Amino acid sequence: MNPSSIFFRPEWTCGRYNKEHRVAIYYNLIAGLCYFFEDDSADVMGEVLNVGKNESFYLENISESLGIHINSLKPFFEQLESCSLVTKSVPTKDGIAAYRKQLSQYKCNRTQKEERTTQEKLPYEMSNAEMDYTNRVGGITSAMFELTYNCSEKCIHCYNIGATRNDSEQSFRADREELQLEDYKRIIDDLYENGLIKVTLSGGDPFSKPIVWDIIDYLYQKGIATTLFTNGQRITNDVERLAHYYPCLIGVSIYSGVEEDHDFITRVPGSWRKSVSVIEQLSALAVPMNIKCCVMRSNVQTYYTVNDLAKKYGAVPQFEIGVSDSVDGDRCVSQNLRLTKEQLEIVLRDDNVPLYVGKEAPNYGGQPKLMDRNCCGGGHNNCCITPEGNVIPCVSFHAKFGSVKDKSISEIFKTSKGWKDWNNVTLQQYDECGRYEYCAYCNLCPGHNFAEHGTPLKASEHCCYFSKVRYELAHKMMKGYDPLQGRTVEEALKALPSDKPKSLQRDKTQSFCDIDLKVGG
Repeated sequence: MNPSSIFFRPEWTCGRYNKEHRVAIYYNLIAGLCYFFEDDSADVMGEVLNVGKNESFYLENISESLGIHINSLKPFFEQLESCSLVTKSVPTKDGIAAYRKQLSQYKCNRTQKEERTTQEKLPYEMSNAEMDYTNRVGGITSAMFELTYNCSEKCIHCYNIGATRNDSEQSFRADREELQLEDYKRIIDDLYENGLIKVTLSGGDPFSKPIVWDIIDYLYQKGIATTLFTNGQRITNDVERLAHYYPCLIGVSIYSGVEEDHDFITRVPGSWRKSVSVIEQLSALAVPMNIKCCVMRSNVQTYYTVNDLAKKYGAVPQFEIGVSDSVDGDRCVSQNLRLTKEQLEIVLRDDNVPLYVGKEAPNYGGQPKLMDRNCCGGGHNNCCITPEGNVIPCVSFHAKFGSVKDKSISEIFKTSKGWKDWNNVTLQQYDECGRYEYCAYCNLCPGHNFAEHGTPLKASEHCCYFSKVRYELAHKMMKGYDPLQGRTVEEALKALPSDKPKSLQRDKTQSFCDIDLKVGG
């Protein structure tokens, strides 16, 4: 064999090849990037994926196996090498450390210097390799495991079952018989046979469950891309250990660049410093990272400082302005923490917020709903599994398809009437959604509908509130209205009166959480 034709598949890669559809997806996990391949290129990547991590292969063997001339393969593999998807030598510890340092410096320099226009920030008409792959192969390609509702923080806005709003309330987070390691291995194996490529581990905080490390290891050995959502509190001394498993993304929750505001929300003094120390360590190791921030009355005047924190550490800020009530019927958040109309109009002018309203967006942010399809992908090509094993569409949509304690995932997909009915629902079947002008400004979530009414087909007050504020703001701005009154977003927010709630308590109403999903006749 020609020594120049030898390559290695590095340990920071994973992916899948689908022979039937001749497509492949392949991840550079350190860089946090994935690539979609089809036809001949997918067949080639299938050969690469047959090689173990850090093992070698020769282009001559691939050429012979696929009947592709080696001169056609060489430029293709030069491109793969330039993206660090293959290497010319076996990765060493020092080589990996150097690659991480190079990427870390690049990410931090890019985010600190990058000046994107509002148009470039808007989340419209975006696609990615995972979507392309899923659209071609179908089936369940991603899943979220809510490992536990236990958490090292006590966030006042938490939507999980059993969360408390003050220190005198009794927590019910742990009141469930959680799945164990062997359950997760069985579930992962079953999902993998159904086409799984990616798993997100969430909670509560996933690191509040000791077997999380065993689950991470199993996913890594299986070649499944793994994302984790965490506050970082329990991994301050384990960041290098986590980086060794090459998570494709870590989402760390930070609610302000101001320590006092963050700790007020988590109700844990010192939590900001711990979380930021983890962010700093992850950044130095070039681990792909989002900094997740829910915007509410308690942090509305300083939430935007999270953007500066993200830039400093080469992360991507992710703002969520639609804080919602608990999935188990607690209405505390909407009554006490949800942004007021005055606050919301200012925040919606921040082009770092996905629901931005402004002339740069088509129709000032309005997008007509397509009535011949469902608005939600939850429960179609993905699913969520609760700590006790219920299979639900997503974390916000606690309607039950079945339980992995009673049936395998495969059996649930085949036999659940709720699953079949939900996959055939279109927006036309919803009671009101999509039928009014303000619906074009709605970030419609059937999970919120379900939490309020026990059916995903009836419009929720939560979704309607945000859609109406966005609609009214857009149409006022079309006529010249400026909610900022010539100021920057930051200046307008500073002019608002402080709105931190003094006392919170649960406001429990009827709960539809984890009842069987019924949408058909």
